[in-house]
Amino acid sequence: MKKVIILGAGGHGQVVADALLLMPDADPVAFLDENPAVIGTDILGIPVPGGNSSLNDIEHDGVVIALGNNGLRKRIFAELTEAGETLFTVIHPSAVISPSAIIGAGCMILAGAVINTGAEIKDNTIINTNSTIEHHNVIGPHSHIAPGSTLGGEVTVGEESMVGIGATVLPRVKIGNKAMLGAGSTANRKIADGVTAAGMPAKKLKIQR
Repeated sequence: MKKVIILGAGGHGQVVADALLLMPDADPVAFLDENPAVIGTDILGIPVPGGNSSLNDIEHDGVVIALGNNGLRKRIFAELTEAGETLFTVIHPSAVISPSAIIGAGCMILAGAVINTGAEIKDNTIINTNSTIEHHNVIGPHSHIAPGSTLGGEVTVGEESMVGIGATVLPRVKIGNKAMLGAGSTANRKIADGVTAAGMPAKKLKIQR
């Protein structure tokens, strides 16, 4: 039984905790969160003793970075890796994963997700509830495939990218690094690095900054 610390006690962190509580080889021993309102409380029966600085004070075998922000998750992943921490991969018991799929370190594969033949999920990536990763997809590190999204065969998703809730990516389409496909959208052609696209079919949005 691996003792696991969850970084982040928000909604996503609690979904991750639910999955850990159902895994036969995992024991979530603590949430750590920077929000003072939750420090000192219990959430789902799991204590929240402090912020991230409390990590070394708690006996553990692995850490999960349960934060939805891809850039923040990437930064913390690098810090923990450099510190020699083990990044624990969470797989909900209801997820269906091909024996030939490759799952990286620190990933979160949540309830009802399907990962098919030859797919590769790189480090620190969220494959969220009821999403479908079809055969021979490559999902880049620190990315997030949101609930209910469907990726056809041989799709590539770049590093730190986001596929929104209920979105569809057609076979062999490539989504670049730090790109975003909007909720409910359909990508039928390449989305370049750093682009936000939405619609059916998805088109590049002009973002005012």
